[in-house]
Amino acid sequence: MRIELINTGTEIILGYKPNTHLEFLANQLFFLDGRIALQQTVGDGDELKEVIKTSFHRSTVTIVTGGLGPTSDDMTREAAAEALNLPLVFYPEVSKQVQSLYEAQGIQAPEWAVQKQSFFPENSLILENPYGTACGAIIEKEGHYLILLPGPPRELEPMWKKSIIPWWKAHFHSEKTTRLVCRIIGVPESIIQEKIESKLKLVGIEEIGYCESPGEVSLRLLFKDPAATGKIAQLLSEAFGDDLYTLEDQTLEEVVIKSAAARNLKVATAESCTGGLISNRLTDVPGSSAVFTYGWVTYSNEAKISQLKVHSDLFSSVGAVSREVAEAMALGALEASGADISLAVTGIAGPQGGTPEKPVGLVWLAVGRKGKPIRSYERFFPSDRLTFKRLVSQFGIDLLRRSILDKNLPKC
Repeated sequence: MRIELINTGTEIILGYKPNTHLEFLANQLFFLDGRIALQQTVGDGDELKEVIKTSFHRSTVTIVTGGLGPTSDDMTREAAAEALNLPLVFYPEVSKQVQSLYEAQGIQAPEWAVQKQSFFPENSLILENPYGTACGAIIEKEGHYLILLPGPPRELEPMWKKSIIPWWKAHFHSEKTTRLVCRIIGVPESIIQEKIESKLKLVGIEEIGYCESPGEVSLRLLFKDPAATGKIAQLLSEAFGDDLYTLEDQTLEEVVIKSAAARNLKVATAESCTGGLISNRLTDVPGSSAVFTYGWVTYSNEAKISQLKVHSDLFSSVGAVSREVAEAMALGALEASGADISLAVTGIAGPQGGTPEKPVGLVWLAVGRKGKPIRSYERFFPSDRLTFKRLVSQFGIDLLRRSILDKNLPKC
């Protein structure tokens, strides 16, 4: 089965918005035994019709994202109808949904906007959108399928999970292939390949995919025999120990929240250089309210002193980016929050602020746990500002994971 993806939007081509659809849909299709053969990004002009037409006739499934809104540059419905040589038809159920969504927001729906969004190619299977006015659609013609999805991820992703996945499973036979996604933190992908690839192939792994992101590597494994899962898990655990943090396609923060909740542990954070990124990542996880208690962003020295009771003398004697200040922040967070575990970070994100003794990229992290000594760590992540923050948050959240699970902490 050939699958093609067409992302629409001049804003993507011009770089105003990232193409988040490709990552999401590729990951979703991985578990539906599907794979995108070709991805294209097309502007909002006339070219879209020809791209859809070409893709539709050479593929089993063509997925188009975006261009289903009410404005003049939203032309996906019209382009799809022309490409498939189908008339546009008024769908009253779509009109009713669009009007209801406007009314729920206390807005008088513009008649022209409702009209535009209520027309789809003939014989469309309409997909409801509870989070926006742009309904989706599935159109079948001569054994080929065209799927139209809204552009905003907050609308596309729920629609995919609620409507497309059940439809897909009902229409396409999935091969009996087992899929496993595991993640390893702090180990370069070249080392991972060297340590494990040949061993995995010996136990029946047919395909291995490596995907490196800041601070970790994801492994995507495909194999036929589900009974091999236990042996694969054993091989990975033996090779990477505590650096292997999931075999279930979980994020690091999901592991932290679920592990802490299972042990009835509370967590607090005190951040300087990451500006709240750690607490943001933790609270993105459903159920985090049972675990996360306090999150301080103490960017200035004054905030560290007033909020976390860091002694003012430390800033003149050792500086804000130091073992002593990180440990004092962790202790202050632990005591003020009443949490079981605290994490503190203080560093130099750059591009200014570095010195020969304390260059840009330097960070100190400290993790505290009730009844145990505070542990602190010096790390150096020379990179741009955003990557630095991501790497620090990754290392810090991993310290929480290891502390919660009583895993071996890195050497101080």
